[in-house]
Amino acid sequence: MSAAAETPPPTPSSVPPPALPPVRHEVVDPADKEAVAWLCELLHSGQADLYGQDEADLALLPTLTRTWMPRGEQLKVAAPGNNEKCSVSATVDLAEGWLWWLTHDKRCAEQFGATFSACAARSEKRGRLAVLLVDNAQSHQVGKTGIVRGWLDRLEGRVVLVFQPKYSPGSQPTERLWRQWRPNVTHNHTRGTLAELVGDSDGWLTRAAAVPAAVLQMLAIPLASPLVRIAA
Repeated sequence: MSAAAETPPPTPSSVPPPALPPVRHEVVDPADKEAVAWLCELLHSGQADLYGQDEADLALLPTLTRTWMPRGEQLKVAAPGNNEKCSVSATVDLAEGWLWWLTHDKRCAEQFGATFSACAARSEKRGRLAVLLVDNAQSHQVGKTGIVRGWLDRLEGRVVLVFQPKYSPGSQPTERLWRQWRPNVTHNHTRGTLAELVGDSDGWLTRAAAVPAAVLQMLAIPLASPLVRIAA
């Protein structure tokens, strides 16, 4: 099962996008000052887009939270015998609030690769590199072979992955998207099937994506701040 946000079709134009700047590093450690300075220069000059990427689990078993109920009544939340799960991967342009997501059967390297590929496709049309802030999840690891390595090879010269320090969710702005998503989708839900819950998730994310300024507000990103996020 998979459900993805639709990427808008390209607008026909006789003017080709500008050539992308050369990629010095396809994988960047924030502790590498030279590499970070290179990325900041690209972002300052409008030659790159900065995205935050993160995943969250969507489970049929509801997350229980405090809720208001009429006096004498009690909200009953069914607990399914089989707790089905899937994974939602979301990415946000940290300067413009563009939001894209992909729902997959499980959190995996294929889902991760497809997510940063969507960013690369969008940025390439704009004549820019796609720079993604990502965490150190096992499914994100880049080796000499494997799924993530294959995605990077196919997207050579179009994408850069910036791996944030381990155990530092505060350095990933997109993590804050889930704080708004969960109360509207997973908390105390009464859905009987995972497909219904996926529909709720897609519906909420679609409404959020329609208002990019609101997405940035959810992430608590002031204007012109994404540059400092790499080196934080």
